[in-house]
Amino acid sequence: MNKVLLCTHESDVDGIGNVILGKLAFNDFEYKLYHDVEDLETSFRNLITSNYLDKFDKIYITDLSLYEPSISMVNDSNIKDKVLIFDHHQRAINAGLNKYPFTTIIEEDDTGKRCGTELFYKYLINNNYLENKKSIETFVEYTRQEDTWDWKRYGEDGKSAHRLGTLFNVIGRDKYIDLMYEKLKNNDIFFYTKEELQLIEAKEKEYSSRLKEITDSMEIYTDNFDNRFGAVFSPYQYRNEIPEYIEEKGNKNNIKYIVIVAMDKGDYGQKSYRRIDDSIDCNIITSQYNGGGHPAGGAVVITKNQNEQMKKMQKKEALKYIINSAYEKE
Repeated sequence: MNKVLLCTHESDVDGIGNVILGKLAFNDFEYKLYHDVEDLETSFRNLITSNYLDKFDKIYITDLSLYEPSISMVNDSNIKDKVLIFDHHQRAINAGLNKYPFTTIIEEDDTGKRCGTELFYKYLINNNYLENKKSIETFVEYTRQEDTWDWKRYGEDGKSAHRLGTLFNVIGRDKYIDLMYEKLKNNDIFFYTKEELQLIEAKEKEYSSRLKEITDSMEIYTDNFDNRFGAVFSPYQYRNEIPEYIEEKGNKNNIKYIVIVAMDKGDYGQKSYRRIDDSIDCNIITSQYNGGGHPAGGAVVITKNQNEQMKKMQKKEALKYIINSAYEKE
């Protein structure tokens, strides 16, 4: 194998975990990062029609899937045999994207919840592209636990997994890639250094005061299924900590899920849905607004037009407007 391209999600430890694995596995390796499936679909179509992809021997898409029309364009083109997709989102399964020979989309199987990094890792190991090291294996499992919210089930080991997300937020995407690449390349066992733990612990303390401020501004609504839910404006980095904080404080508003409106995510913002009550399937809720995700969490992209409309409104009015808005291609 000569030249490899990876297209993956830009936003969290799962999407970026694939970049780290790719750098470890391949010498001639490039990657492109995308906000969401809509961003990927539009961009990939352009890559196909411009013949940009012809120079690559393998093209991997991870933690995201191609949708129409780009996935049919791949299936009908001469690049079909060098494209592989590894995804774990229910939205892709519901869309029937598993019917293609180049797609592997598993949200959950007999062994539990899956993630993009884990699916890609198994492929790399099975095809002898990557050395099977304990450090890498632990990193992949921590990534899986953090990305699927499974870390809560694993006690102290789960807390170590959750710290991946905290560290990612502290140092940022690019430094996280470099740090984890060097850590996994040079160590047989995965561990956090003293300096990394200090950064993580400082961030955890910051969360406590910042999360109180954010959740104090929460508005309460009732959805079409008669579910009581909360909604807040918040920076994207706090999207996973907010539901944890609400549960920790006893969920005094008795909400079943929360919508975190992050205007700093992507080009125009994103709504992140996180469940508080285990009876809620966020994927069902987000699908009403043309979004997707997992039972524990999902997302809906905010469009340029919606963003512009919100700027004309007062904060409460803008929040109510956007939680009732669906994504539509513009």
